Amino acid sequence: MSQGESRYGSPEPQLKSRLPKGTSHRFVSASLHKLAAEVELATPERERWVVQVESFYDARGRVYLELADATPAEAARGVALIKKLVG
Repeated sequence: MSQGESRYGSPEPQLKSRLPKGTSHRFVSASLHKLAAEVELATPERERWVVQVESFYDARGRVYLELADATPAEAARGVALIKKLVG
């Protein structure tokens, strides 16, 4: 769990994942999509961010929030939500 940054410099709450070498890309992708679904379901209706998934072929990936307003307050809410879900 970390506060990333988009290519435009906006805050981007994210959860990076690295699975053991040799894990199939399909399993990595499914795991990330499952987590993204949990984030979507836990997101309050008032929030306007978009939950995104990015996976790579070396057993890595991330789930991140594309923030609507990219304010520090919105980023903090996103980080808090992800932390709550992953413990």
